[in-house]
Amino acid sequence: PPIQQRGQLPTVYDGIYQAAYSYGMSRTMTRQLIKLLAADVDFQSRLAPADQIQVFFSQPDESDQMSEDSELLYVSATFGGATRNFYRFALEDGSVDYFDEDGRNAKQFLMRKPVPNAVFRSGFGGRRHPILGFTKMHTGVDWAAPSGTPILAAGNGVVEKAGWAGGYGRQTIVRHANGYETSYNHQSAIAKGIKPGMRVRQGQVIGFVGTTGLSTGPHLHFEMIVNGRKVDPMRVRLPDGRTLKGEDLERFTQERKRIDDLLKQDADGPLKVASAKSES
Repeated sequence: PPIQQRGQLPTVYDGIYQAAYSYGMSRTMTRQLIKLLAADVDFQSRLAPADQIQVFFSQPDESDQMSEDSELLYVSATFGGATRNFYRFALEDGSVDYFDEDGRNAKQFLMRKPVPNAVFRSGFGGRRHPILGFTKMHTGVDWAAPSGTPILAAGNGVVEKAGWAGGYGRQTIVRHANGYETSYNHQSAIAKGIKPGMRVRQGQVIGFVGTTGLSTGPHLHFEMIVNGRKVDPMRVRLPDGRTLKGEDLERFTQERKRIDDLLKQDADGPLKVASAKSES
C-alpha cells in the first residue's frame, strides 16, 4: 500500500476511538480512556505508525470483547514517542483511580485543555483584540471547537459562579484546592445542575462550547487564576496529582504485580491483552 503522508493520517483522538471500537469497548470505558490520557496526550496531533495503545480488561466474553462487568485494568499508550502505563487500583476509601508504575496518579491536579479534541487558537498575553481593534491583554487560552462540544472540568472543585458575564458570555468559575480557580467562557450552554456550591469532579462535563458574549466564533476562552491573579494556563506550574505512599503503595505494588502476571499469561489464559497498531 502507498505510504500515507502524515497530514492524511487520522488524529490521535480518532485513533483512540477506532482502537476502542475494535476492542468492543463501551462508550463509558472509552470516555474513561480519553480522560486517563487527557492530561498529557496531544489528541490533535496526527497518528504516527509507531503509535499504539494496549488495553487490558477483566472478564472478556468468549470473543475477547468486553462484557458488561468488565473493568479497565491496564492501559499502555504510546503517542509521540512517549509511553505511559496505567494500572487500576481501588483505594481504602472505596474510590478507584489509575496510577503509573511508581504509584503516581495518572491525572494532573488540573488539565490545561478542558476540551480534549479542541484546536489551540490563541495564547496568553498582549494581542490585538479581533472585535475591539486595540491591543489588550488576552488573559487566557482559546480552544476552538464546534458549538456544543462538551467542556470538562479541569479538576475537582466547587462551582463558584455559573451564569451570564457580559463580554465573557455564559461563564462558569470553579474553585479548586490551594488557591486555584478555572474559568470557562463563551459557552453555548451550561450543563444541567451546574450551579454555585455544587461539587464537580475532574473530567465531568460542565458546559458546552459556544460563541456567546464578545466572541468571533465558537471556542472556549479558558482562564486559570492562582490566588486571584490570572496566569498562563499552558505555563503555570501545577501540583502533581496524588502519589501513593506507605501501605497504599505496598498494596498497589502487589496489585500491579498481579496485573503484570496476568498480562504475561499465554493467549489461552482467562484474560487477554488486545493491542491495536494505528497504521491505517
